[in-house]
Amino acid sequence: PSALAPATAGWSSHEWVHFLGALPPGLEAVELATLDSAFHFTASSNAEMLAAWFPHALRAGYGAADAALEKFLHRVGRRKLILPLYRALLATPGGAARARQIYAAARPNYHAVATGTLDPLMAGAA
Repeated sequence: PSALAPATAGWSSHEWVHFLGALPPGLEAVELATLDSAFHFTASSNAEMLAAWFPHALRAGYGAADAALEKFLHRVGRRKLILPLYRALLATPGGAARARQIYAAARPNYHAVATGTLDPLMAGAA
């Protein structure tokens, strides 16, 4: 990926979101660590990019992104960004308990539209 850095230097956030969306879903944590080391996705301040990055991190068990994911879920309340992340979190081993814990703390910051969707999702989480 470091060889890609010059080619991606002028990319817009839209291009990065497209890139992240095109990554294969089966990447392993070590591969994500290489990408993250080169492009610093976990440290991004762009919500759209983080929303595209975190599902990969969750699927791969890339623990280096865990704290940033939790911070994101506490800070961002847009349903379109957080719903896929909660679903991805619920799909991980032990994810239901973690999702409920994060949601309980973050819920007061969410819009009613988001809680209207997430409340039933969390209630059904095993």
